[in-house]
Amino acid sequence: MVQLKLVALTLLVLWSWWNFEGAVGDPQTLLLKFECSVVSVHDSANFFQNLNASLANLKSQLVSNQSKHFVTAQSTTGTDPVYAMFQCRNYLSNTDCVTCFAPQSATAPP
Repeated sequence: MVQLKLVALTLLVLWSWWNFEGAVGDPQTLLLKFECSVVSVHDSANFFQNLNASLANLKSQLVSNQSKHFVTAQSTTGTDPVYAMFQCRNYLSNTDCVTCFAPQSATAPP
């Protein structure tokens, strides 16, 4: 009888160990909306230079100010100005905000 209990207990422990995945954190870095306006670009090189400058400015603001969850930037050099904004949920950590921003800014064309 004792052996049967020991075998059952061992199987239960092994089953639990194989099925245990641990606690998985949810950084909540799901993109809710990514939207760009339809624009006519006169000089694509200038436009992408402004876009990259605006995205870099947004990231710089997020990284430098730990309490910011809403940032705006603009780059108006030349004929194709770019205006950008990024908002993150106010209960997320700054690290989670920056983590959420990074892949979204990488989806912009070079």
